Amino acid sequence: MPDPLATAAIALLQTPELKHCQLAADWLANHSHTNPELEFVLNLCLRSQTPPQTTGDQWAIAHPPVGVAPLSKQTIQGIVIARPGNASVALEGSDRAATEALLNLIQTLGCPQRIVTSSQAKAWIRPILLRHYQLAREHNPLVMVCSQPVGEATGRWALAQDKTALQAYAEAYRAERGSGNLNQNWDALIARQQVAVLEHNGEIVSVIKRGSTLNAGLILGTFTFAQYRRQGFAQKLLVFLTRELLKEYTSVKLWVDEDNETAIALYQTVGFQVVGASYTGYFKC
Repeated sequence: MPDPLATAAIALLQTPELKHCQLAADWLANHSHTNPELEFVLNLCLRSQTPPQTTGDQWAIAHPPVGVAPLSKQTIQGIVIARPGNASVALEGSDRAATEALLNLIQTLGCPQRIVTSSQAKAWIRPILLRHYQLAREHNPLVMVCSQPVGEATGRWALAQDKTALQAYAEAYRAERGSGNLNQNWDALIARQQVAVLEHNGEIVSVIKRGSTLNAGLILGTFTFAQYRRQGFAQKLLVFLTRELLKEYTSVKLWVDEDNETAIALYQTVGFQVVGASYTGYFKC
């Protein structure tokens, strides 16, 4: 049986089952705050049908105490998912009390090295984080949505022979952006058509990965190798992938750092519009 951890007015379900993940995903999809990264993580759980307790991550769903109301997408008050060691934390709450209760749970596990939330929840938790930890850096990514891309579309899905170029992409992306996984399972991503590429004169020049939330496609990891920038390659590939995603979803989302003016201009040219903002903070103990 799940083991709710009661607080004064909130219970925290720390061992959710897949059915609870579905409720949380439904709640977040209809939530007014913007947190596409958490939506993405929840949807990965649902698509893989992997029970949360088997992943090694810490999960908790905030809801009214047992006996007040049954757990449903209407009564959920927040959710948090933390990678082992609090390496990365995705958190969202509907109000200050639920958000602070979830943060308090995560703090018992150690310093949250990276935390992602909405701009609204940021206002509730950032002061607490600053009292306990040293801020390394922070961003306020803009969340953008597109349902009608414009422009020329050029690109294709990555193939097995592209793996060397894809690994070079992962390494270049991490070196430039300071994040990213160098141990991608390219065979699996290629088989599921999760990576789009644009080829020019026999070379892979632009790469974008795809993902999804419960009801929207996601643009992830847009990158053009430095020597090929400002030639329109990323824009053409972005239009290609956005149109492909719109065959499955009614809209496509992405998030981009608020000071990345070049990327924002690119996305706006294709037809993406800003619908909100999120928050990413990096902290040291």
